[in-house]
Amino acid sequence: MDQAAPTGNVRRSRFWLYTPFVLLLLLAIAWSVAWFVIRNRTAEALDGWIAAEARAGREWTCRDRTIAGYPFRIEVVCNALDFRRGAVAASFGRTEAVAQVYQPRRIIAEVAGPLRVSDGAVTVQGSWDLLQASVNASPAGLQRLSVAADAPKIAVSGLPGGELAGSGRRLEFHVRPNPSRTAEQARDVAATVTEARIPLLDALIGGAEPANLTADVTVTRADGFRGGTIAQELELWRSAGGKVDILMLSGVKGPRQIEAKGELRLDEQHRPAGQLNVSAAGLDGLLGNLTGGRMGGNLLGMLLGQGPRANAAQPGAKPQLTALPPLRLDNGFLAMGPFVIPNVRLQPLY
Repeated sequence: MDQAAPTGNVRRSRFWLYTPFVLLLLLAIAWSVAWFVIRNRTAEALDGWIAAEARAGREWTCRDRTIAGYPFRIEVVCNALDFRRGAVAASFGRTEAVAQVYQPRRIIAEVAGPLRVSDGAVTVQGSWDLLQASVNASPAGLQRLSVAADAPKIAVSGLPGGELAGSGRRLEFHVRPNPSRTAEQARDVAATVTEARIPLLDALIGGAEPANLTADVTVTRADGFRGGTIAQELELWRSAGGKVDILMLSGVKGPRQIEAKGELRLDEQHRPAGQLNVSAAGLDGLLGNLTGGRMGGNLLGMLLGQGPRANAAQPGAKPQLTALPPLRLDNGFLAMGPFVIPNVRLQPLY
């Protein structure tokens, strides 16, 4: 009788000893079941979304699709990703999109090249070492899209003015709806390119140094892509009253620097139109190109504070920007203040 009590105590102690492990095992089983349910629902949702996109005229093809990521993520992998709408077709390399189970509306993607986009007339080809993107969404739609690429290279062919090519060390691109201008269907766009090498820019302003470019703009009437050619999409945007509000455009290329703010749109002849407030330094070569000769460029540069005297700075010193008269794009002409710049005619973009 004296030994019965200790035996009961031992049994109760073992029960509580194993209880946490049993509960942990049950939790792991429940979580595994839940993850496979979420996985199956993800596959169904993707199939439903692809079908809905197809009904809207946008065809997506995810080759050799797999869904993984157990236990805390959902990873969707396409060995190749293709898109088509109307005359426009695009293709990417291996694409992997990842979302946390507890944060399904924030998606991180890694996309391999090459990129090819064509509307039958204009073709864009691109490559990179690493491209990553993030998408933040809500029940109301897209909240933010961000893209970052290392060592991007791009070539555009089929343009009226010939092929355009460029490369850089790093590209960053961000888009979000403007919360204060929803009625205008406005999108805020911020982009930077570091150590960009663009032959057209070299020919325009001189020098072989890489350029650092920054853009911060708001695009109105940006209500989505309809699947037409680039010319058709631009015309729809123009006829809807779309414009680009330039909060800041800046470029630094060796001793040359320029900053611009203003507004641009397309006129009825499909030419750029609008007005820019520009500050610049070291652009006497560009002014010479615009005026058709070095003498004219140097004269105009001296009048605007851009001549050799203005550029005589210490090596490595930051160039001093000089405000230029307003730059107007009107009826196919380019004017600085009251003076029309000779030898410059703005051509239709399409």
